[in-house]
Amino acid sequence: MHKGLKYLKKKFPGLLVLGVSLFVYGKTMAPTVSFWDSGEFIASAAMLQVPHPPGAPIYLLLGRLFSILAPGPTYIALFINFLSVAASAFTVFFVFHILVLLLRMVRNQEQEPVHWVEQLAAGVGALLFAFTDSFWYSAVEAEVYALSLFFSSVTLWVFLKWYVGRGASPRWFYLGVFLLGLSMGVHLLNLLMAPVFVLLFVWKVYGAGIKTTLLGLLIGFVILGVLFFGLISFGLWPAMKLELLLVNEWGFFQHSGVLLWLIFLAGAIAFGMIISFKRYPLVHMGFTIAGLLLMGWFSYLMIPVRASANPDINMNAPDNVFSMHDYINRTQYGSRPLVVGSHAWAQAEDWKNIDKYVFDSEDSVYEKIPAGTVFSYDPDDYVFFPRMYSRQSYHQEGYEWWSGLDGEAETPRLAHQVDFFLKYQVGHSYLRYLMWNFAGRQNDDQGHGDIVSGNWASGIGFIDGQMLGSREHRHSGETYSASANYYYGLPLIFILAGLFFLLSKGPGRKKVLMILGTVFLMTGPLLVLYLNQPPYEPRERDYVYVASFMALAMFGGVGIYALLRTVLHFSKSFLTTGLSGLLLLLAGPGLLFSVNLNDHDRSERYLARDLAMSQLRSCPAGSVLFTYGDNDTYPLWYVQQVEMVRPDVKIVNIGLLHTFWYQQYLRNSQKGNGALEMTLPENFYRSNAVTFFPVSSIFSAPVEGIKVLNALGAGIDAGESGNPEERIHPQWEMTLPDGKKMELTLDQSYLSIGDLALLDVVASNVHQRPVCFTRNVEVASIGGLQNLLQPFGLNMKLGPGRLSDEEAFAELELRWTLFSDSISLLRGEPWFDNTCRQALSTSGYRETALTLARELMEAGDEERAGAVLKKSLREWPFSPMQDQDLMLQTAQLLQLTGNVDQAAGLVSNIAYVNLSDLYFFYYSGFDLQYLKQRYCRFFRDLHRLAKQLEMDRQAVELEMELQRICSF
Repeated sequence: MHKGLKYLKKKFPGLLVLGVSLFVYGKTMAPTVSFWDSGEFIASAAMLQVPHPPGAPIYLLLGRLFSILAPGPTYIALFINFLSVAASAFTVFFVFHILVLLLRMVRNQEQEPVHWVEQLAAGVGALLFAFTDSFWYSAVEAEVYALSLFFSSVTLWVFLKWYVGRGASPRWFYLGVFLLGLSMGVHLLNLLMAPVFVLLFVWKVYGAGIKTTLLGLLIGFVILGVLFFGLISFGLWPAMKLELLLVNEWGFFQHSGVLLWLIFLAGAIAFGMIISFKRYPLVHMGFTIAGLLLMGWFSYLMIPVRASANPDINMNAPDNVFSMHDYINRTQYGSRPLVVGSHAWAQAEDWKNIDKYVFDSEDSVYEKIPAGTVFSYDPDDYVFFPRMYSRQSYHQEGYEWWSGLDGEAETPRLAHQVDFFLKYQVGHSYLRYLMWNFAGRQNDDQGHGDIVSGNWASGIGFIDGQMLGSREHRHSGETYSASANYYYGLPLIFILAGLFFLLSKGPGRKKVLMILGTVFLMTGPLLVLYLNQPPYEPRERDYVYVASFMALAMFGGVGIYALLRTVLHFSKSFLTTGLSGLLLLLAGPGLLFSVNLNDHDRSERYLARDLAMSQLRSCPAGSVLFTYGDNDTYPLWYVQQVEMVRPDVKIVNIGLLHTFWYQQYLRNSQKGNGALEMTLPENFYRSNAVTFFPVSSIFSAPVEGIKVLNALGAGIDAGESGNPEERIHPQWEMTLPDGKKMELTLDQSYLSIGDLALLDVVASNVHQRPVCFTRNVEVASIGGLQNLLQPFGLNMKLGPGRLSDEEAFAELELRWTLFSDSISLLRGEPWFDNTCRQALSTSGYRETALTLARELMEAGDEERAGAVLKKSLREWPFSPMQDQDLMLQTAQLLQLTGNVDQAAGLVSNIAYVNLSDLYFFYYSGFDLQYLKQRYCRFFRDLHRLAKQLEMDRQAVELEMELQRICSF
C-alpha cells in the first residue's frame, strides 16, 4: 500500500496532465461523423474497408477494435472518435514526460530525483500544446493525425528514455524502432522523426560533439531516404518483377511473386539475425532494426487482403502488387517537382501514354492498359527550384497573385520561384498556421491572402492593424466569429524565452536545442519544402504541421522552466515560485483553453450526419445519387453503411468515374443495393482510359442513348477497342421509370472517359431507377444533363422538363413533404464553423428553401411558404458569414408571407452587419468604386424593404450611406 501511494505520488503530475487532457477532449468530442475524411475512416474502420491512399492499416485495426465496443451502430462513430481522444490525451502525457527528460538533460544530474520545478514547467508546457488550435481540432474527430502524433510522441519519449538512462537496456531502443515501424501504418509523416532518433543513437554510442552531431544528422537523412524511397516508394518493385515473371512467364498463380518476395525478405532477415547473433553485434543490430521496421511495413498487407474481398469502400481496389504500388505511392494524386521541373506556363511539345498492369482473371495473366499521359516540354521551360509548376488555371492565377508575375508575358525566373516560396508556401501556408496556434487567429474563414479571411491576429491593435485593416471598425467575419481567438502573443513569448535559454551557455542546453530544433525543422520548414503546395487548396492544411507545433510547445515548456528557475533563484521562495507557476499556467494553457473552448467544442455537432441523412432521404426509392467531392460523399458513405440509412440508394462519385477500378466497382452489388447497369463493356473502358471521344456537331432526330453507346462499343467483343474515332451523336433520348421520354443534348465537343462513364450510368439505368444529383456537383462536370435537372428535396432529379399543372401540383406537394419531414438539421450548437458553413452553402440548403417558398407563394399557399422560411432560419440561423443576398431574399419573402416581425428582425441584423462591413472597408482604405459595386444595389434593395417594414432608423442609416457612397 505504501509503495503504491509512493508510486502514485511520483507519477501524479503526469497522470494529472493526462486526466485533464482526457476530460477536456472527451467533453468536447464530436458525437458522430464530421466532415472531410472522418466519414470514410469511420466506415472503413468499422468494417475493415479500404480508404483513400496511402491507407492507414494500424489506424483501421485500432478503429475496428474501438467500434466493437460500441453498443449499437449509432454509437460506432462516437467510439472511433474516442480513439482520437485517447491518442491525443496520451500524446500530451508523453509530451510531459519528454519535457521532464529534456529538462533533466539541462540540469545534467541524471541520478537526482526530478525537481518539482521541472515537473511544473513540463506540465504547463504539455498543456500549452494540449489546447493549441490545430491539435485540439484533430483530437475530437475520427482522423489519422491524432494517432499519428501519438506514435511520434511516444517514440520520441522511448528513444529519449533510452538515451538519458545510464546503462539503459537496449530493449528501449528496439521498442523505439518497432514503434517507428508501426507508425508507418498510421501515417508516413512519422518517418520525418527518423533523423532525430538516429542523432540520439549516434550521441549515445559516440558521444555528443560537433562532428558526431553532423554525422548523426547525415546518417539520419540517409536512413530517411532509404525508408521513404527505398521501402515505401520502391519496396514493392522487386515483387512486381517477380510477379510478372512467375505469373505471366511461368504460369504460376496470382500473388506468387509477392509471396516469394515477402518470404525472401522475412527469411533473409531471420537468417541474418541468427548467423550474426553474438558473433557480429553490429550486423545483428542492423538485421534486428530492419526486421522491426518491416514488421510495421508488413501491416500494409491488410490493404490488399481486404481489397480482394471487394468491400463497399475499396478505393483504388489495390488487390494486387501493381495496384498496391500505386496505392501506397499515392499515384492518383500526381507528383510535384522538387529540384528541377517545368514551370506553370510551359507549353507541351510532346506527350506519351503511360501504362499499368491489371489482372485478367479469364486468362490468369497481367496485361497492360492505358493509365495516363505524360507531357514533355521545351528544355528552356525546365527551371531550378520549381515552386510554380501546376498548369491548372486557378493555380496559375494564384501564382501570379502571390509573385506579381505575368505568366503569359514573361518566363518565371528563380527570383519569382523564391518569392512565391517565401510569401505563400512559407509565409501563408506555414507561418500563418504557426501564428494561429501561438499568437492568435482572426477567424476560421479559409484565407487566400485577403485581409478579412483566416489571418493570424494577436489582439494587439497596433500590430494587427498593419495587416488587417481598421481595428476600430472591424469586419463582421471577425467580430462575430467564435474562432476569433486572441492570445496576445503570450505563448510565443514563452517559446522565444525557451529558445534564448537554450542558446545561452549551460550544461545540456545545446543538446536539447538540437533535438527540438531538428524535430521542428523536419516537421515544419523542411516539410513545407517537400510538399511544394500550390495555392487555393480545398481546405486549410495546418493539421499537417502539428508535430512542429508540438516541438514549439516544448520550447515553450523550456521557456517556462527558465522563468520559474529565475524566480526561484532571486526569490529563494518556493511559495513565490509556485504562485509564479500558477500565473504562467493561466497565461499560457489557461488562456488558450478559455478562448479556444467555444469553437473547439463539437459535443453538439451533428450537421455532417444530419445533412447526409437529409440528402439520402431526398432521394426516391432505389435512386442513383451522383456526388462530387469529399464533403458530400464521405458522410453519405458513413450514414448509409454504418447507420444503415437508405441502403437502397446507389451513391456514385463523379470525381472517380474516370478510373477503371471505379467503373468495375459500380458493376458490383453492395449490401441492400444491386449493381448498376453499364452498356459499354469493361474492355472498352480498359482500352480507352486516356481517349477523348469527338461529339458530332450535326443535329438531327434524337437517338436512344443505349443505341449510341452500343454503336460506340461495337467490335469490343472481337478484341478491338471499340470505335473511339466515331463521332458521338449529340442528341440522346432516354426513357424514365414512369415511361416518359427525356431528351439530352450534349454540349461538349469531346467527351473524356469519365464523361462517357457518367452518361453510360445515366442512360443504362434511368429507365428503372430515378437519377439524382447533390447540389455540390459542379455543373460543368455533367455536360448537358444540367438542363434536365429539377429541384427535389436537397438534391436535383433528372426529369423530362415541363410538367402538366396536375403533375406540377403533385410534385410541389411532395417537395413540401420532403422539406418538412425528411430534411432535418438538428441544431444543438450555437455556432457553425467554416467547414459546416461551406457544406451548408454547397448543399444548396438556403436555395432549396427559397425556391420552395416562392413556388408555394405562386400556388397561393403563403402560410406554408412562411413555414418553410422559418424552418430554414431555425436550422441555419442568420450569421454574417452567410451569403447576404440570400438572407435579403429570405427577409423579402418573409415580408410577403405576412411574417413581418421575423422579416424586421432579419433586416435589422442584415443592415447592422453590412453597415459595419462597409465602415471597415471604407476606413481600411478600400477603393470607392469597389464599395459601390459591392454595396449599392444591395443597400438599395435593403433600404426599400426597410421602408416597407416601417423600420425608420435602419432606413435613414441606409439612405445616408447610399447618398455618401452611391450618389443616391
